[in-house]
Amino acid sequence: MVFWPKRTNLHGKDDYPFLEKHASLRQAFDNVAFLDMDGNLVANLNGAQAIGKVNVRDRAYFQQTIASKAGLVSEPYQNRLNGLAQVAITEPVLDHAGQVRFVISGAINLKDRNVLGTLTDIKLGKTGYLFVTTTDGIVVDHPRTSRILNQIQADGGGTPQILRALAGFQGSSEGVNDAGVPALYAFDRAESANWIVGAMYPRKEAFATVDAIERGAWFGAFALALSAGALALIVVRRQLKPLAELHRHMRFTKDAREDSERATDEAPARRSYAPDEIGDLARTFDELMAQRRAIELSLAHSEAQVRTIADNIPAMVSHVDASLRYTFVNAHVRALHNNEPLVGRLMPDVRGPADFAVVEPHFTRALAGETVILEKSGDPALGIGDRTFKAHYIPDLDAEGKVCGVFSMTFDITGEVNIRRALKEQETRLRDVTDSIPALVGYFDRQQNCLFANVRARQMAGLGEGAPLQGTTLRSALGRTVYTQLKPYLPVMFSGKKVRFPVRAPLHGKQGYFQVNLIPDKNLRGEVVGFYLMSFNITALKEAELRQAESELRLRAITDNMPALITYIDRDEKITFANATSRDWLGLDPAQVLGRHIQEVAGREVYVSRQPMLARALAGERVEFESRTQRAGFDRITQVIYVPDIRGDGLTHGIFSLALDITALKVVEHKLIELARLDTLTGLPNRLAFNEYLPDAVLRGQLTGHAIALMFLDIDHFKAINDTMGHAVGDAVLAEYARRLQACVRGTDMVARLAGDEFVLVLEGLGTPEAAAVVAEKILERVHTPPFVVDGQRVDVTTSIGIAFHRAAGSSATAAELLARADVALYNAKAAGRDRFAFFMPTVESSSDSSPRRLEH
Repeated sequence: MVFWPKRTNLHGKDDYPFLEKHASLRQAFDNVAFLDMDGNLVANLNGAQAIGKVNVRDRAYFQQTIASKAGLVSEPYQNRLNGLAQVAITEPVLDHAGQVRFVISGAINLKDRNVLGTLTDIKLGKTGYLFVTTTDGIVVDHPRTSRILNQIQADGGGTPQILRALAGFQGSSEGVNDAGVPALYAFDRAESANWIVGAMYPRKEAFATVDAIERGAWFGAFALALSAGALALIVVRRQLKPLAELHRHMRFTKDAREDSERATDEAPARRSYAPDEIGDLARTFDELMAQRRAIELSLAHSEAQVRTIADNIPAMVSHVDASLRYTFVNAHVRALHNNEPLVGRLMPDVRGPADFAVVEPHFTRALAGETVILEKSGDPALGIGDRTFKAHYIPDLDAEGKVCGVFSMTFDITGEVNIRRALKEQETRLRDVTDSIPALVGYFDRQQNCLFANVRARQMAGLGEGAPLQGTTLRSALGRTVYTQLKPYLPVMFSGKKVRFPVRAPLHGKQGYFQVNLIPDKNLRGEVVGFYLMSFNITALKEAELRQAESELRLRAITDNMPALITYIDRDEKITFANATSRDWLGLDPAQVLGRHIQEVAGREVYVSRQPMLARALAGERVEFESRTQRAGFDRITQVIYVPDIRGDGLTHGIFSLALDITALKVVEHKLIELARLDTLTGLPNRLAFNEYLPDAVLRGQLTGHAIALMFLDIDHFKAINDTMGHAVGDAVLAEYARRLQACVRGTDMVARLAGDEFVLVLEGLGTPEAAAVVAEKILERVHTPPFVVDGQRVDVTTSIGIAFHRAAGSSATAAELLARADVALYNAKAAGRDRFAFFMPTVESSSDSSPRRLEH
């Protein structure tokens, strides 16, 4: 109602006269009030005493009036001031912009017998009456005012006929009231207020007129007998007897038939009928009653069958009429709403504003005659927000094709949705894994048509990322050269066996090497329905193998198969994907690995060692490390790469793990390290090994307190030997010289060749310089005798030796200083005439005099 006068106060006592001008309001309402938008009472027909003391903001009728901008009839409630049972009829007051400014509320006292207006004056016999309840069973009006605002079931008021009306029945029926009196009932629903108006008329009073007619006939017959004699009485009784019999028959046939059917299963005895019009009427009445009874039984049976079917199918089934009022709900719908009465209630009230707003457009389409199917999430207010449902809204057409309602069938498809989501995630994860593998991966059917290809395979076949694979075959994808090499292995693979073999193909303008794996795909009957192709680029390994083929010490044969263990680890550290390499490395089939924790598969020791790297990868960091594992007695070194699986939401959902076997590379690396520290001519340690050894020897001397001696040696006039006899003789002299040096020292002493004819000895654990002198004399003697003979030629060889003797307790000389002292001592020995040794010792005349003292022998 748009009502916005130029002068509007509505704030207290001044408004009371305004309401007093409308005296007719008191005849219709117990009170009329104006309410502001906060629910405060601002004007009152019953005076200003309650203004500012009453607030109805929490009343449902106030909230619904503001929300809908439309008037309504409220549910019964109890007045907070006087405790009276009332209902309110509301109407919003709108401004020119269409916004609610006030709410007018008219209160009706339910215990005043004028609540139904003129209907109150209607009398049904002597004891019949009208009553009103809500569809929820709350009494709105009743002759016994104590029942008002109470449930109809209280105090024995819940007769089968009333309960049937609460479930949606409209019309008339017979039954027994709460006092045990047979009565006629009639029910109708008020659309505006969603109330049920009922009438109870005792059966005895309803048929009193017919009984009176019969009694009048008897009294008339008696009077006629007095005046006209016995003949008239006989005529009258004869004429009235068929009518009376028919009347009694019509009154009691139904009850008698029902009592007979309850008492025995036997069919009732056939009745004889008079051969006249009354007999025909009686026979027709019995037939109609029998047909009605059969129809009622059939309808009751059909209704029970429909109810049983609807309650037991795995779906929520309901029906609403054209005004979206529920006329039927099955057990699943009732259970969802805590078994509250729903029949007769409007869908927006039952489902709530939020959920109704979702389905309203679809019900509108269904009411227009369209069958609607949709998927939707459950209502969180009902505790099913995490569920997904598929709803079917089917128009209910009458015989003329007019839509008179909507059937609704809703199925819970949460499991199906979860399966679809899981399959999609698994497909995405599989593609991510295969795209991360350093290999070509494809899937082909038995006719060699390509059905799947990862990024590298598409690039090799010249296909873009989104290009269709239709028409791509194994031959066209690989090319003639590679296909020719692969073709002989296809029959073996189609027999059900895995095949692994190398192929060669041009790669960036040079020869490339690839390891190809053909894996058959079998169905449940063991038939090969297709196959997987995986190709690893092993060009680098093959080239390294060729380069190292000449030396078994430096290089080991590198296999043409580079195994890689590929897994996917989720955030719970469980393996959700593993390739076939797990069978070779772990001794487990991939199916045995899936779903198991890393610790369970790899063992606790390996798991504990990898926990820090796992944590870093799950935090979003790419991690690379080497790992050594032992399985079935085989020691394997792997290069492990953890690549975090970071998706569009920015979260790390898991880890792609790629483990490459680098055991062979590590062996070669170790051998190369050893070769880098050996002199290939003499087999002695070289300068690199000596430079690593000497500082450790000095440190050991400091820790043990023992002295060490460093000897610096070379061959006298070695250049002349090379120049006159050739480098081959010189190399032979160096090799023999090294052998004689090793024969003169202990196995724990260090003998090394620095360069050319320069050699060094490190003697540890010495007590005096004399011990070093003994070794030096032994070397001089050993070099003299026997003479050197190379290719039948005698070669005169002598040597000079410089010795740096070092006591750890008396000096803190470094390795470099000791080598320099030995070099000085060697120079002194050569200066003294060669073929001798000389010591370098610090001076002892003065602690401040650091000049060396040279001893020669």
